[in-house]
Amino acid sequence: MSLANSLSKFRSEISDAAARNAQYSRPPSNNPASRSSTSKAGSDNNKRAHEVAFAPAPATVAPAGHAGTELLTQVFNAVKYLKEKESKPVTFDNLIGYLSLPNDAQKNIPLIKRALLQHERVDYISKAESGMGKEGFKYRPFHPVTNAEELKSYLAIQPTAQGIFVKDLKDGWPDCVPAIDQLEREGFLLVARNKKDNAPKTVWPDSPTYHILNSVTQMPQKVDAEFVEVWAKTKLPASEIEIRNELERAGLVPTSQVKEVKRFDVKRKEKRRINRKGGKTTNSHMLGILKDYSKK
Repeated sequence: MSLANSLSKFRSEISDAAARNAQYSRPPSNNPASRSSTSKAGSDNNKRAHEVAFAPAPATVAPAGHAGTELLTQVFNAVKYLKEKESKPVTFDNLIGYLSLPNDAQKNIPLIKRALLQHERVDYISKAESGMGKEGFKYRPFHPVTNAEELKSYLAIQPTAQGIFVKDLKDGWPDCVPAIDQLEREGFLLVARNKKDNAPKTVWPDSPTYHILNSVTQMPQKVDAEFVEVWAKTKLPASEIEIRNELERAGLVPTSQVKEVKRFDVKRKEKRRINRKGGKTTNSHMLGILKDYSKK
């Protein structure tokens, strides 16, 4: 094959390949609106693809006979309603009426009652105790305190000195902060506060007898500035040696002083010697008084 024939064949193959590629390619449009719509459609497709990829998993339907998440929600709403009643008893019928259960959820009523009986933040009230002729429930806060007097009594019987967190008091007494501030001013509470907002954080029991009371208002008052200044200027000895020297100058004996042990001479008692020589023992000191009958 000559060189001319090979070149013509090569050109023919290139033209055929170009024709085949042209039918699968789309020429770009010169219309700006067309280009914007194309880019918008592409971004919408990408957005939909992203939403599909990161969409939450569909909720599974609980099988028949199992309430699942729905029952937990109903119990949560019931406990929340009891908490809003501020530890006042609510009959079980009123509680179920508040939940407004649909017809298909009426089967959950025994399960709700059972869950409330076992709940740690709920107390059961029998018919005799409720005074309403029906059984009921009431909310059980972290601490059974709803006023200032109850708080003082409750702190007095605490077995430890750890104090009580105010956030736990708010569980059953939401507006306890004003009462805490008043009890602190009266000297009945020791309060630890947050540095950021000065809100009370922890409370301990206190007594007005430990404070200096104002003669007029009978309220605890601050110590005089003069006393605080004298107290601040009074410095303790820096070391044990200085403390010992101060005590000795005051005529006191330091507990760290080595005590001298006095030795006492113990006299030994002489042992009584007993004459064990053979012979008859007589009462020699009674010779002039008693008669001798040894010969008879």
